[in-house]
Amino acid sequence: MLSTTTADDDDLGDEFKGPNTGRPTVPTLIEWEGPGERVYATGTFAGWNKKYKLHRNGPSKKKDALSAYVPIAQGTHHLMFIVDNDMRTSDKLPTAVDYTNILVNYLEVSAEDVPKPATGSAKEKSGPDAATPVQEREAPSGVYPPQVLPPTPELQPIKAPLPEPAKPKVPEPTKKYHQNIPRYLLDLDAPEESSRFARANATTNNLPTPPSLPGFLGKSILNGTTPMKDDSSVLIHPNHTVLNHLATSSIKDNILATSATTRYKQKFLTTIMYKPKEENPDHLY
Repeated sequence: MLSTTTADDDDLGDEFKGPNTGRPTVPTLIEWEGPGERVYATGTFAGWNKKYKLHRNGPSKKKDALSAYVPIAQGTHHLMFIVDNDMRTSDKLPTAVDYTNILVNYLEVSAEDVPKPATGSAKEKSGPDAATPVQEREAPSGVYPPQVLPPTPELQPIKAPLPEPAKPKVPEPTKKYHQNIPRYLLDLDAPEESSRFARANATTNNLPTPPSLPGFLGKSILNGTTPMKDDSSVLIHPNHTVLNHLATSSIKDNILATSATTRYKQKFLTTIMYKPKEENPDHLY
């Protein structure tokens, strides 16, 4: 961005020389009609590294307008004004947003509306009363007047499509709890040679795997090494995590064993119950 040490027209004289790009330039009238004492113009036509001072008694015909002719190459250029050391945009020129997302003015310099310079030589008068000959000045080659674009049309906001109404949720059926045991669980107690057991076993194979047993519940104190070899009734000290948990064993020889360990003050009591398997599948135990 432009600094306070950037050269302006006070340093370079009355003739403003733009960047030496080798392209033809057009003396473009730049005006500032707003408030301000010291106003400069800068933009892409000067590479943003040079500023041109606008004068109160400049070439503009508008009252109280600060203006100056600036040589600008053909094309579209971004423009900003430095008003009392403050970067501003003019309300009289169209605006746009540059690649850094900053609001700037812009103008277009074109060679289409350039009037052709009049050709002809001035007639010289002779004699003592002859007036001083007036030399006609022609515009330099490649210099054209500017062309100002019309204001940018306002963009109409795009209406967002109306949201579709949400579909009503289908109420889920109410869950009912009961105490009826599924038949296939009862058929698991049937003889292995029966068709009922085969159907129940096939059904259980399609069921999801039950959650794994916590590791501490798998450490049974039964059938373990006792601290006293001569007294099998004295068991090892149980972990507190297995207290008040029901432990069962696999059915072997049609006998099911269950146990539970409780604590009373500083002592632990383990109760083991054995029960034979019922031959009647309809009987629950």
